[in-house]
Amino acid sequence: MLTDLPGTPNFRSSPAGLVASSAPLFPFRVPAGRRARAQSMTPTPEQPIDVKRVLMDRARRHAERDDRPLERPVLPRLLGFLLALAVMGVLLLAFDRFLASMQRFLVLPIVDPEPSTAAPAPAPESMPAYVVPVEPEVPAEPEAPGSPPAG
Repeated sequence: MLTDLPGTPNFRSSPAGLVASSAPLFPFRVPAGRRARAQSMTPTPEQPIDVKRVLMDRARRHAERDDRPLERPVLPRLLGFLLALAVMGVLLLAFDRFLASMQRFLVLPIVDPEPSTAAPAPAPESMPAYVVPVEPEVPAEPEAPGSPPAG
């Protein structure tokens, strides 16, 4: 197996379930002398660790803690509540002012604009944009009957 390397915990099945063993699979010699004492690890327990038992104990501790009521500090909760009330009050007052101004606007009478009663301005003469000039008429001389033609 890949997990059967030196220094990694071994999980072996036993009648009690999955058991972790810290004993290495490959025995090796520990150097003797001062270095051996400095590098020595804590002694391993005589009996292997039962993973199921550890998980069950942990779950039991968590279940016991769930039954106890949570102790929350009062001051932050009180400040948060007062801040929420203040924000709601500001929003409600702003909404009230908006509705009051809209009601005042809707009550205003609808009046057509009246012309000013001061001196009326003279009406300008209407002048077309383009006028064809009239040609002047030349007076024609009437010919008398019986007069000789000129010329």
